[in-house]
Amino acid sequence: MDISWQVSPFSWEFEPGIVLILAALGGLYGRGWWWLRRRAHRAQASGWRLVLFLGGLGALAVALLSPIRSLETRLFSIHMLQHELLIEIAPSLIWLGNPLLYLFAGMPRPLGRVLARRGLGRRAWPRRQLRRWLSPRGVLVLYLSTVTLWHVPPIYDYALRRPWAHGLEHLSLVSSALLFWWYVTGAPPRLLRTAGYQLPLGYVLAAYAQNEVLGVGLTLIQQPLYASHLNVARPWGLSALADQMIGGAIMWIPGELIYAGTMMALLMRLLDEGEPVRGVFELYSTEE
Repeated sequence: MDISWQVSPFSWEFEPGIVLILAALGGLYGRGWWWLRRRAHRAQASGWRLVLFLGGLGALAVALLSPIRSLETRLFSIHMLQHELLIEIAPSLIWLGNPLLYLFAGMPRPLGRVLARRGLGRRAWPRRQLRRWLSPRGVLVLYLSTVTLWHVPPIYDYALRRPWAHGLEHLSLVSSALLFWWYVTGAPPRLLRTAGYQLPLGYVLAAYAQNEVLGVGLTLIQQPLYASHLNVARPWGLSALADQMIGGAIMWIPGELIYAGTMMALLMRLLDEGEPVRGVFELYSTEE
């Protein structure tokens, strides 16, 4: 048997840029969370927020640094698992952790206050520009079109053949997903205008429908669509068609559960509204 496909579960890749970014975000968030916790702001510095945010960073690490990285170009199913981590699991967990509050609180006090006020204050220029250009409809269209685009067979195959295009694929998927889940979770500061839970619920329903079309289509179609996965060694004699069907099922079933759970939470109003943006500086502006 050709064992060239085999990858040790301990063969994590060390990408300095990715490791540095994840470590910096985790350290800054943890420092801010602990600072607020020590100042008796337990309502804001709850343990579940910390767990969710670190879980989101962990999902990014698994997607980009684990053996998944070595198998993504060989197994379509593993590549779809990676996409689930990048566009659904990691972004939603990160925003449910209310990251900006803790990231600003984790910075040195003067720097955190200046960045919060000048970057995200209600009259700050960056915030006004983001609200101007990032309409809810635009965010939804961007997310759905980005996810669809990278699953079109010729574009998918092109990205796998060229590292720069593959990197662009991951960057665009994560960026559009972060915007989408920022809107859906309502994490502060609310740069995107919302009207209660109705619009986010409709947007998750649209993403649910798109995910079903892609997942079911890839699961049930009876011919391989992606040339880049045809002539590669696979375990257990797995055919390219079977690999594609498994990848479609990974996109279909877990993806639907995530979107359905989100819709249920929105319907039951279980998603916390978070603190207003002014709380970012009010909570830590007093010197110790």
